[in-house]
Amino acid sequence: MLIEPMKSRLIFLSISMGLAGAAVMPVLSTHLAVNLAIEPIWIGILFASNTLSGVAASHWLAKHSDQGLSRVRIVRACLILSIIGVVGLGLTHQYWLLLIAGIVMFGAISPIQPQVFALAREQIQDDSATLYQSVLRATMSLSWIVGPPLAYILFDQIGFFGLTIICAVMFVFAWFTTSHLEDSPLSVRPAVQPIVDGRLKWLVLAVAAVFAANNMYIVYMPIFIYETLPSVKVLPGLLMGLAAGLEIPLMIGAGAYANRWRLFSPLKLAAACGVVFYFVLYFFHNLPTLIVIQIFNAMFIGVTAGLGISVFQTLMEGRMGMASTLYSNAIKMGGLAGALGGGVIAQFLGPLGVFIACGVMSVVAYAALHIASQRKWSFS
Repeated sequence: MLIEPMKSRLIFLSISMGLAGAAVMPVLSTHLAVNLAIEPIWIGILFASNTLSGVAASHWLAKHSDQGLSRVRIVRACLILSIIGVVGLGLTHQYWLLLIAGIVMFGAISPIQPQVFALAREQIQDDSATLYQSVLRATMSLSWIVGPPLAYILFDQIGFFGLTIICAVMFVFAWFTTSHLEDSPLSVRPAVQPIVDGRLKWLVLAVAAVFAANNMYIVYMPIFIYETLPSVKVLPGLLMGLAAGLEIPLMIGAGAYANRWRLFSPLKLAAACGVVFYFVLYFFHNLPTLIVIQIFNAMFIGVTAGLGISVFQTLMEGRMGMASTLYSNAIKMGGLAGALGGGVIAQFLGPLGVFIACGVMSVVAYAALHIASQRKWSFS
């Protein structure tokens, strides 16, 4: 995969985007709460606005890219806007300006990953397609191994503005990488009657529930750690990095053996691990337990993220851009629900109440996947 130029460039682009996102997103909530003293409910509104902008931009660009708009040009334009947005986040301390900068940055970042997935799937038509998708998604987890711990160290040493400048430089390097990418001739397709699979709505609900839980965890776990274990300032980043490191072999292994399992079975197992993770997290807060249970968190997110994209593409054969974006938007809608719900819950019940909500979302995900696994597909 690293030898073939197109594959290696897509992997490098995915790593760059993952590192930038892993650096900004978890630290942003801490910056808002600790440095700017913004209340949890307003933090939730800001993250919700970021998510909505990403969903709208991704959906619009997915529709037009499937009709022939250059995926590579989309990625290049979004990278330029991402540079502007991340520098804006670092420069301003006023809430409404932060809101605008966040909308620009996350609205620009969001379409990039689904377009990368679509490029990859259109150019890889053999049995290795699912494995490559899992490897591509695993590179984002690789980014989260390094990103959060390093981001919290930089946040402590050079501040949030310095961190955003470093992220802007990474976006610049990613932009230069895209100069060597080419669109697949398969990316231009005639309009076709869409295939509506009855299982899609349940899959969307399940993925949204998984990432609603994950979003609440990423945003409010650092605040919880700062309140309960203030002596270990880099602990939130270390926990995220540990989980991301464990996700990588799980993603790649799931991709390699995907054809041997029933379509929804690995995702159901992942949802069950999420239930265990948040149940234990609510009752036990000591450092050894927080470290050990990251294996359940890794299974919960890693398998869902690694195989989720391939399941969407299987159910929407022939519409790779829309399938990848539906998967991405399911994640973002989950993030939106997590941002809004988490903000309200944290405001009145504190971070522990957020963890209860995360557990409920895990149960919802399992139930939705169980229903989907019992249904037949159909045309409409």
